[in-house]
Amino acid sequence: MQKDLITKHGYEKIVEEFKRLLKEKSYWVKEKEIAAQLGDRSENAEYIAAKEQIRNTDKRLRFLDRIINNSEVIDISLIPHTRVNFGSVVVVEDLDTQKEKTFIILGTHETNPNENKISNKSPLGRALLNKTLNEEFQFSINDNFFEYKIISIKEYKFE
Repeated sequence: MQKDLITKHGYEKIVEEFKRLLKEKSYWVKEKEIAAQLGDRSENAEYIAAKEQIRNTDKRLRFLDRIINNSEVIDISLIPHTRVNFGSVVVVEDLDTQKEKTFIILGTHETNPNENKISNKSPLGRALLNKTLNEEFQFSINDNFFEYKIISIKEYKFE
């Protein structure tokens, strides 16, 4: 099984969330135990709520655990960004509209379309990888064709 790429920054955020949820889970386990002492569990709202919270937390913990154990952590500062690479900020010109667009190439679990953070596995992410400055390229999504030109490439700096 091929591991998903993730930046060192993204990995640290996921590990941090995992640790926080473990602490939260222990809180809800205690709450469930306290609520269980109040009597009939079938009509005990606190017990039911705590049980549901534990179930949701466990589900998220399993998901985060899979990411932690099936990811290859990449320090993007060690990668050259003379070509589009994992962790690059790429400014392209849409050759049809002459408008510039900026994209950040990150791992699948770090994407955010609202911030133009796209996956290295997405159609555009795959098309951008290894392109050089001023290189023109085409790609398609759902029978829509796009033509772009690489305007700039640099390393993404996390805030």
